[in-house]
Amino acid sequence: MKDFLSNVWVKRAVGVFNLVYFAVITLLTVATFLYDLEFTEGQEQSFFTVYVASSVIFLILMIYSRDIFVTKLVSVLMLLVVFCLLLFNMYDWILVIPPLVVALIMFFVAGTHETVKVVMGTIYLLMYVLGLVAYFVFNLLFGGTSTLTELNADMDRKSEVYSLYKDQFTKVCDVTRDKNALSDDGNYRIILYDVQNSDKGGVYICVVPNGDDIQLKFFTLKQKGIKKTISNKGIRGTVPDVGWSREEDGTLVVLYRLSPESELKKTSVTVMPDKQYFEFLGIT
Repeated sequence: MKDFLSNVWVKRAVGVFNLVYFAVITLLTVATFLYDLEFTEGQEQSFFTVYVASSVIFLILMIYSRDIFVTKLVSVLMLLVVFCLLLFNMYDWILVIPPLVVALIMFFVAGTHETVKVVMGTIYLLMYVLGLVAYFVFNLLFGGTSTLTELNADMDRKSEVYSLYKDQFTKVCDVTRDKNALSDDGNYRIILYDVQNSDKGGVYICVVPNGDDIQLKFFTLKQKGIKKTISNKGIRGTVPDVGWSREEDGTLVVLYRLSPESELKKTSVTVMPDKQYFEFLGIT
């Protein structure tokens, strides 16, 4: 057994196998850049268990093959990938901490030349410090102080927002159910947001693409960065009337009335805005 484990070809095979973990973390990073990750109800604990267990197993395998070129390469690149994962999922520590621990340990444990460690370590230290400072500055400048809460049947019953719409909750469910919120071609969905800010707040009516989400076992990747604001003049605490219609020429429009006393308005949905890739910086 000892001869088997000390065999260089076994270590090389394990080193190549370690690329699986690097590829998964890279794919997760790209996915959370393009989509919002929402855990399936009741699956968060299961995901965390599998995620941590996988990280521990691959950490052991990397330590075992730490002198193999592939593992040394992964140990150098891993901190860069995890840095991006951290930016795209700030405060979502369940995604960030396991690969960050693996990356940090392997950077120091791997048999990489000391000169490479010193140079790359300095670069990464500056990148993490300056990058995080830049992240918070951008969010401070562009993110604002508004808090958006989606109004739907899944609202947190203990939240302040729910208490504000409690008496109109049946209407919230009716307006946001698929039959009313989805366009007749199934390509778009109406979403209502309660907006809390330093002013009196309000209700936003928005349209987002439908059918672009990716459902997986533990979570759903929800399309983000593409959103057309139909109205930002809604009265906070009042659920607007909203629905779909088509003009005689076939143009898809959103009909809405902000309050029972307001006039009925309409906005066409012919062109959606370009995808905003930098939402994670607070730029919308």
